[in-house]
Amino acid sequence: MEHMTIDAKLLCNMFLHGTYELNKNKDIVDALNVFPVPDGDTGTNMSLTMNSAVDKLKSTQVKTVEEVAKMVSKGSLMGARGNSGVILSQIFRGFAKGCKGKETLNSLELCLAFKEAADTAYSAVLKPVEGTILTVIRKIAEKANDYIEEEVPIDELLKVLITRGEETLESTPDYLDVLKQAGVVDAGGKGLLCIIEGFYKGFMGEAIPKETSAETEGNAPAQSFMATEDIKFTYCTEFIIEGKNIKGETLKETIFNLGDSMVFVQDEDLVKVHVHTNNPGVALEEALKWGELKKVKIENMRDQHHHIIDNSMEGSVVSESVEATKASSEKAVEQVEHDSEYGFIAVSMGDGFTEVFNDLGIHGVITGGQTMNPSTEDFLKEIDKCPSDHIVLFPNNSNIIMAANQAKSLSDKDVHVVPSKTMAQCITAFLAFSPDEPVGRNVEAMTDSLSDVGTIQVTYAVRDTTFNGLEIEKDDYLAVADGVIKSVGKEQMAVILEAVEKTMNEESEILSIYYGSDVDENLANEVAEAISERFDELEIEIYRGGQPLYYYIIGIE
Repeated sequence: MEHMTIDAKLLCNMFLHGTYELNKNKDIVDALNVFPVPDGDTGTNMSLTMNSAVDKLKSTQVKTVEEVAKMVSKGSLMGARGNSGVILSQIFRGFAKGCKGKETLNSLELCLAFKEAADTAYSAVLKPVEGTILTVIRKIAEKANDYIEEEVPIDELLKVLITRGEETLESTPDYLDVLKQAGVVDAGGKGLLCIIEGFYKGFMGEAIPKETSAETEGNAPAQSFMATEDIKFTYCTEFIIEGKNIKGETLKETIFNLGDSMVFVQDEDLVKVHVHTNNPGVALEEALKWGELKKVKIENMRDQHHHIIDNSMEGSVVSESVEATKASSEKAVEQVEHDSEYGFIAVSMGDGFTEVFNDLGIHGVITGGQTMNPSTEDFLKEIDKCPSDHIVLFPNNSNIIMAANQAKSLSDKDVHVVPSKTMAQCITAFLAFSPDEPVGRNVEAMTDSLSDVGTIQVTYAVRDTTFNGLEIEKDDYLAVADGVIKSVGKEQMAVILEAVEKTMNEESEILSIYYGSDVDENLANEVAEAISERFDELEIEIYRGGQPLYYYIIGIE
């Protein structure tokens, strides 16, 4: 490779190839998430963030590396999902600083851009944790610092940096005991390394494999005879519902009214649905009422059509498909009347929780949660729609707090983030609100109330592992409370009772049960009765949460 500098076109190709490599490996990255519960989403969050980062590169002519880096920085900032996505956006923000004022990059300038990337990412995190994506980018930047005195071939430099990244990734369990126990490396660091390996392949001129070839060389694609704007329904939506007592005709009628090209097949406890619609979020919400979602796919047919007839950048095809069970970019938002002074926006995972939030008076609800992390832009859209003087965000998941804070920093409005990690915390925090108090005191009171709630999430194990001395087998029931596995076993009721006993304290008075999409009310009542018999001092309430992944979410306060 004779390139001694990186120009705009080459940098575009590097970012596009980095995105392709991450998309290709996102399931591997997801599987590295430490807890053996079905909510690994680091790879998906980083993949969606990257797709947002490079989206404009595929249709915009750029002349300098400054323009390319600035475009990627803005795209990743708006599309950032989860902690890993937000940190990745800050890495690209720093990289863009290193490209400021430059038409091309030589090896020295590339090294300085990596240093800016690491410095910016570290400064954006309040309490940086070593053994994560931050360590990987820092070690890469430190190695790059060894090459800032004399220019070297960029391909050789990238190979050296990748080697340092691989060595650092392998050492992440030495920094974090939780990784060592699980026998895995850091998921975010692995995702970053996929991107940088893609940088190298893009620099070397490798073509990105195309997933489909709709045209024969020399002939116009068949799709060119239709204008993009003629596509009536934008999203090709497919999913499978697994559940008992699915009322197929009722569901079929609802889905039918959402679009066209519907295929509806029901077989015992499974339903396969295909529909072209402008409201995939509504279709998914309706499906969740009847069971658990499997193999969900949403494709933007307008984008597909556009890329087919305007494929001007050779090798720049990046998959537009996302698995909606991992991260749905659509939002199902229900609005209640806004108060002129206060507006509240919460993330909800489950239509039952959405109803509870609306009943409480929360104005904007963003569908999302674990494995479905909303982006910074999702928050900004809801903030922009809210006319209130003061806006309060409830992220309701530890992996969404950074995106909420990033949206707060980008908005011109008076936005406050109450760092709720669960939906049960959100409900308690909202009840601590007093319209007679000033906004600062309200935010403080709501934040303080979060510690009054213990939240148990009951799910199942997706793999065999040993964690904190617990022997866990695939398909075991798990009860996780505040980030700690409290109980594991073959009998769900026994697991729940043990977790409640370990989570409650002498001051606990109320226990709220929110049952999930694959649990019926009768089963929830049996759980409530068992808890009441064992802990008769607790007042027990039952609500339909409708959440996927978790059989029950239990709040104790």
